Amino acid sequence: MTTAFSPLLLQFMQESRDGLQEIASRLLALERQPDDPELMESLFRVVHTLKGNCGLFEFPEMFRVLHAAEDLMSAVRDGQAAYHREMADLLLEAMDFVARQFDDIELAGQPDPAQAAPCAELVARLRQRCGMQLAQAGQDAHQATRRAAEEAARSRMAESLARVPASLRMAWADAARNGETLLWVEYTPEPECFFKGEDPLRLATQMPGVLWRCVLPGSAWPALAELDAYRANLVFQAVATADRGLLDEHFRYVPGQFWITALPAAAIEVKDQTRANDALMIVQTQNDALWALEGAPWVPGHLKAAVTTIANCMRAVGRMDVLPALEACAEEALAQSSVAPVVAWIERHAQVQAVAEVADVIGKADLQEDITATGTAAPVAVAAAPAAAALPPAAVDADVPANFGRRAEDSNGARVLKVEQEKVDRLMNLIGEMVVARNGLPYLASRAENQYGERELGRDIRAQHAVINRIVEEMQDAIMQVRMMPVSFVFQRFPRLVRDIARKLGKEVQLLLEGETTEADKNVIEALADPLVHLVRNALDHGMETPEERRAAGKPATGKLVMSARQEADCVVIEIADDGRGIDPAVIRRKAYARGLVDEAALERMSDREAVNLVFLPGFSTAEAVTDLSGRGVGMDAVRTAIERLHGSVQLESQAGQGTRLQLSLPLSMAVTNVMIVQSGGVQYGLPMDAVVETVRVPAADVHRIKQHNAAVLRGRIVPLLELNSLLGLDTPQCCNEHDEWATLILRVHGQYLGLVIDDFREVVEVILKPLSGVLAGLTAYAGSALLGDGSVLMVINPKELLK
Repeated sequence: MTTAFSPLLLQFMQESRDGLQEIASRLLALERQPDDPELMESLFRVVHTLKGNCGLFEFPEMFRVLHAAEDLMSAVRDGQAAYHREMADLLLEAMDFVARQFDDIELAGQPDPAQAAPCAELVARLRQRCGMQLAQAGQDAHQATRRAAEEAARSRMAESLARVPASLRMAWADAARNGETLLWVEYTPEPECFFKGEDPLRLATQMPGVLWRCVLPGSAWPALAELDAYRANLVFQAVATADRGLLDEHFRYVPGQFWITALPAAAIEVKDQTRANDALMIVQTQNDALWALEGAPWVPGHLKAAVTTIANCMRAVGRMDVLPALEACAEEALAQSSVAPVVAWIERHAQVQAVAEVADVIGKADLQEDITATGTAAPVAVAAAPAAAALPPAAVDADVPANFGRRAEDSNGARVLKVEQEKVDRLMNLIGEMVVARNGLPYLASRAENQYGERELGRDIRAQHAVINRIVEEMQDAIMQVRMMPVSFVFQRFPRLVRDIARKLGKEVQLLLEGETTEADKNVIEALADPLVHLVRNALDHGMETPEERRAAGKPATGKLVMSARQEADCVVIEIADDGRGIDPAVIRRKAYARGLVDEAALERMSDREAVNLVFLPGFSTAEAVTDLSGRGVGMDAVRTAIERLHGSVQLESQAGQGTRLQLSLPLSMAVTNVMIVQSGGVQYGLPMDAVVETVRVPAADVHRIKQHNAAVLRGRIVPLLELNSLLGLDTPQCCNEHDEWATLILRVHGQYLGLVIDDFREVVEVILKPLSGVLAGLTAYAGSALLGDGSVLMVINPKELLK
């Protein structure tokens, strides 16, 4: 498929994915509020827009499914069908089919041909549901609307044919008598067509086999100050010789907006009265001339000359009865200094007879209208003769497409620029290099002062460092804002997930989403998706009771699941809380012991809080049997691993019979990391500041040996002390300062406080942390590496892996 990687298709895919998410969320909201007309209208508009955009590409199965879903929603919107859960299931299934089509397009560049059969089955079910829901009264009303639209279209056809020059109509009549089929085409774009990617002018001008065309206003034009340039208000008419099937194919993506019928010779026949035809042509010419006078300096002689010419033409064709009215209009025009009265007379008298003759022929002719293949009715009626008369003839006969301008003020407003992720990542890499270059300036200042004795040069470098540091921080903040996105990006998938899983388990669950506008780095938000899915599935499967169990426990039959987000300092906190059965520490202890995860002695020392947190152990599960939802013992362990990979933490609190609360704390951004540089064994290392609680110097006399490990009492808490050199397998012993004090970092790892003994502290710097690759990727004790200002490489330690 040649358009597989075109920018237009990529934009369509991106916008349609967002549209599908919006449709799913509104379908679920409508299930809770089925009588909300605004919600149904907004849902219908999104589906209609998605269907219209789909029409730009050759995706027939997708188009048919969306069209059938739109018809079903239209029945609900018009009050002809009641919205209920089964209908929601069917519409959600239709959106899932469209999503699978998008997946196939992304993989292969085109939809899977094997989806034709499932498409036909799904469309049939949608049509069947729509047919089952439509009441006979609604069908009658639809037929009445269709007949009214048909009559209005025929009336407009008669009026337009009356404006066609007689010579041209006679040529068409001769062609029709010779067996050539002439088709009348009327295309009425929807007022909001521009917002659906449609180009009505292009569609009308590219119509095949056109012999004649004109453009009419759909309704009277408003004042210029009130004109909305983005609202279509046109009716395109044409006479064409193209095959009917070709015309149907041309308008296939605008069903319900066009009307095609055969044009019989009787409808365009003109009586062979050359004198009368010539007279009417002269009158029409005078009409054009009078229009040209409107707004120009008033010249009474021009009006009198035109009226005299028109009167002579009427006498020539024996229309003496209309002359008194013409003279009265001429006097009125002279009194008002306006050509309008005379022009109105021409419209009433010089053309009405021709219009009446054509309309009578069309009314008597057996014109059985061919409705389009999609089964839609003729376009809704628009204004007829008064609107057409409001335009000068030059504006009606439009063989050349008009150039429709747009008001300058319409371009004002918020503008959004879509940028590819790779470009933003490149900016982030560049700002990272600037951070490294900025960090090198203090190093150069120190060398200038200490090594070369240039104190003034050192001060100048430090002054420039302050300026560059401010600029880099502002640039870094600006780029980070570009990368920030709301948590609603990941939250929006859960209403559908909760609904489907709850129905599968036979449970009633209400999902509440809070703090959806909280923002975090794009990488953090995207990485949250899988852990949150595990937590929600566990909450529904293990935490929530059935309605019967909840009633027996004195709870409402419908359980409550709350997902919230908030920002605390430089972290984003996600909470998942439910009011279910909670976690019983005794059950956890028994399961852990039965699976051999802990021994009996550890169980006796374990508090209830520690017992509850055993659910994070690899292989642990409270499910009695393995299902497609749980029971394999990898869910909570995978959650903890994924969150720690993001340099975050997980806290679990639960009370049996009352519910469970899980709190995920993650950094707002993973691009720039604050690390503390420490020295140990003659080498510099970095530790992430989010793991550091405080730095202390512990006197050697306060260090005690407890069960083969050193420990100290700090702020009323016993803190184990571990030596960094020993953890890294270095032979060099830790050294203390001249006051016999041990430099110690107090770290918080897995909810516990630990002391990491080092040789000395250094400064805190911002670095761009790069993950280790190749052979070094297996060194889990290191979170990555960073480049310092002096060009040296800093190895950044991962405390959670090192102290595991």
